[in-house]
Amino acid sequence: MLLISAADEAIWHFIGIFHITDEVIRLRINYEELDPARVEFDPGHIVPKDLVTAYPFEVPDFLPGLTYTPPSPSPYELTPVLSRQPMDLERAPIPFALPPEQIRDFNPPVIGTVATSHPPGTPPEPHTPPEHPVPEWTMPAPDSVALYNFQQSVLYDGDLVLRGEIPFGEDGANAPLQMLYDQAGQLGVSLPVAPPSGEDAFLEMAQLFRDAEAPDNMPEGSVSWTRTGQEVLGKYQDGVAVDARPDLDALLPAYTQERQDEDWRDNTAQHEIVLGNNMLVNEANIVSAWITAPVLAAAQGVYSYTIISQVNVWSDLDRILSPNGVLDLDQSPTNALNFASYSLTANPLSHPTGDGDAPQFWLTATLEGSLVSVNWIDQYNFISDDDITSFTLHGDKTLLLIGDNGAVNHVSLAELGSQFDLIIIDGYILNLNAILQTNVMLDNDSINMGAGGGRISSGDNLLVNDATINQIGRENFAGSNDAYDTMMRLAADGRVILPASVLNDPAFAGLDVLRVLHIKGDLVSVNMIRQTNVLGDSDQIETYLSDAQLGGDVRVVTGSNTLVNVAQITEYGVDATIHSGGGYYSDALLHQAELVSERPLHMGAGPAPLASEAVLFLADGMLDQNDGDRDVGPLHHDGAVPADIMETVLA
Repeated sequence: MLLISAADEAIWHFIGIFHITDEVIRLRINYEELDPARVEFDPGHIVPKDLVTAYPFEVPDFLPGLTYTPPSPSPYELTPVLSRQPMDLERAPIPFALPPEQIRDFNPPVIGTVATSHPPGTPPEPHTPPEHPVPEWTMPAPDSVALYNFQQSVLYDGDLVLRGEIPFGEDGANAPLQMLYDQAGQLGVSLPVAPPSGEDAFLEMAQLFRDAEAPDNMPEGSVSWTRTGQEVLGKYQDGVAVDARPDLDALLPAYTQERQDEDWRDNTAQHEIVLGNNMLVNEANIVSAWITAPVLAAAQGVYSYTIISQVNVWSDLDRILSPNGVLDLDQSPTNALNFASYSLTANPLSHPTGDGDAPQFWLTATLEGSLVSVNWIDQYNFISDDDITSFTLHGDKTLLLIGDNGAVNHVSLAELGSQFDLIIIDGYILNLNAILQTNVMLDNDSINMGAGGGRISSGDNLLVNDATINQIGRENFAGSNDAYDTMMRLAADGRVILPASVLNDPAFAGLDVLRVLHIKGDLVSVNMIRQTNVLGDSDQIETYLSDAQLGGDVRVVTGSNTLVNVAQITEYGVDATIHSGGGYYSDALLHQAELVSERPLHMGAGPAPLASEAVLFLADGMLDQNDGDRDVGPLHHDGAVPADIMETVLA
């Protein structure tokens, strides 16, 4: 028997009462006590109120190799839909008189039983209504596509890092760069075209392409290479035929390649100052497979022109002074190249599946106006990185990235359209492709290394123009004849009627239905890429080592700039025969040029000449002193920069 003392019982009751009170304060849910005698309640079948109707279809099991053959329409269903059959003089008389030989040409080929799904020998009963309705065949006309893409990067990064008085300041610092840019305009092919504002502008644009020529009056010191016509086919680097495209990665400046190393920061010099290493890149890629056909007929004529113009202009004149130290100069020359590739690749139409007979029906899609495909890309990079620095190096390690700028423009297009069997154009066929590339660089540096000397890399720049035009599908100009002339005249009147000679073209052999596109305007294809890089990197620097750092490893990089233009145009099509009533005009032009400025660029006429009376007061020997050209001169090359900005005044 358990005996509980009165004191314990009082304590237990107190704790119990305290516990119940605490739980009530916390709003604890008190459940009912279990009753073993209570009868269990059966709610029955519960039907949820939010029941969603079951999906009426079930996914069947996968059946590999399942084939489906659509039902073929009966001849009574085809006839009203494909009403444009080969012209039969007995059923559809020509509205104007034709010579007997042309009438024979318009007679259709021998046609047997109209296409039907029934096997030979068991034709359906005449006038039997179709068992299943067949949808009417339609072929919509394609749409035009036009893209104008303008990309521009402009950066002014003129840094001023000084330890004392400002050494100099000049107005019109970009005037020499403007001179180089103007000279580049004189070196390239002049093609004054603007984005078209209407359909009439394309013919004028084609005439400008036709009249474009390489410049005659080249600036002094420039070199150029020009090829035309079939001579443009192939790969050319600075006017010389080559077998492959140059390796751009291997041509990058040495310092730029070092920067690509993951451990670059650990391998830098003790004191490294980078005022150059700028990179400007334009890249454009156009892949056009918009409209193609193995046979085309143009009533007015055909114009096809291709132009590639590449120009590199630069000035890299450096002045380096180290009166108290030994210099390790790395003045690798600027590397500039123009590479162009132009190719025509055959792409014959694959033989269609069929018995090889001529088609007996055709479907026509008519387009009011012109069918236009225009890709217009204009890319422009401008960086002004004229730095002025003067400082003394302290500490154990220094890394100053004062230049090291980058500007990139990139665009890539892929346009996929439609293929027809025959295209009839009431106007012109205009196919215009142009790539215009220009690089301009001004890298005239002035460097003054104080006590201790150091390593200097002031050249080793890279300028590259890379252009590629690939046309897949050759064009064969076959002229015209009476049958095509008559067909085009009828099409101009709004009636597309194909004679037997057209239907018997080998390009249509084996086709049951001929897909015909009728364009009442012009068929226009324009791919225009213009790329320009302009860099001003004329740096002026003075560096000194503190007494504690004499003999330290110092490296100054003022060059190692990279300017690259890369453009590619690829037109996909099939080998086509073009019948033209107005002639066929085709030409190609490749022009590559470069100019290296080997003399200082003056920014103006300078101050007025000294009065003759002042000559009498000049000290002896002053007139004989030759300080050279000081348009861009070293900073305080006659002495160190004073520590006190007011030193010369207080002395």
